[in-house]
Amino acid sequence: MNSSRVVIADDHPTVLFALNNLIGQEEGLHIAANFKSSTELIRYLRDDHDNQVDIIITDFTMPDDSLYGDGVRYVRYLMRNFPGRRIVVFSECINPSLIFSLYDYGVAAVVLKHHELNEMSVALQCIRAGDVYYPPGVNRDDLRMFNKNVHSISPRELEVLRQFARGAPLKKIAADLNRSIKTVSTQKRSVMRKLDIATDQLLMEFCLNANLF
Repeated sequence: MNSSRVVIADDHPTVLFALNNLIGQEEGLHIAANFKSSTELIRYLRDDHDNQVDIIITDFTMPDDSLYGDGVRYVRYLMRNFPGRRIVVFSECINPSLIFSLYDYGVAAVVLKHHELNEMSVALQCIRAGDVYYPPGVNRDDLRMFNKNVHSISPRELEVLRQFARGAPLKKIAADLNRSIKTVSTQKRSVMRKLDIATDQLLMEFCLNANLF
């Protein structure tokens, strides 16, 4: 197996140091560059005309970058503009809906920061072998079930969810859709049950992160 060129982006110097130290000991991996912002990373990738970068490891949250930002919008930008690279998202977020959404976009791995750092080594070796890495407790069946659950949301439930995502209270949603408040509340609870989401806050986060609307 040929050596894989890796670039790392994280706004925390200690994280960059730890990842460099870890990956530097891995056979078959070569660290090409490190960056402290999404803007620096994207500038480098745009200059990589020969597609020499194989793996991108990036923090999910880099709030100080105003040009490309962070989060889902940033990850989707990478996927859309730099196809062929395997993307590893290094994240503190443990929201299952968000994790499943990232895999749905096509990332090769999500490594959670609260796990042992050695999980990054496991993830890198996994994707170098051509597989997709799932963090402990997450697997293909979970992802498949999540997608099935999303697609099981009925058109009438989707109308409620769309209004909810805009911040409308149930009373206004009911009035706009010409339904009773009880009906709207039941449809919202049905969506939450299908997505296995327990609170309104998590449901709102899901709508924003999954970019449904």
